[in-house]
Amino acid sequence: MKITLEVPDSRAGFLLELLRNLPFVTLRGQAAKAPALDETAHLLSSPANAERLYAALERDRKGQREIHELPATI
Repeated sequence: MKITLEVPDSRAGFLLELLRNLPFVTLRGQAAKAPALDETAHLLSSPANAERLYAALERDRKGQREIHELPATI
């Protein structure tokens, strides 16, 4: 299956970082060549953000997922 995503530049780095960490995703083309950004380290640098991130990971492990759509325009 091939999926093409179009996202605003302001969200691209974050989305690429998420996709790179999924074992079943293979990035190709420009996405594969883009440097990995360290947004995870940035999120973990704030105790409040780190708590939210770890809580979200725990909900995911339990299968408690929420599906959200990216806004069409920013």
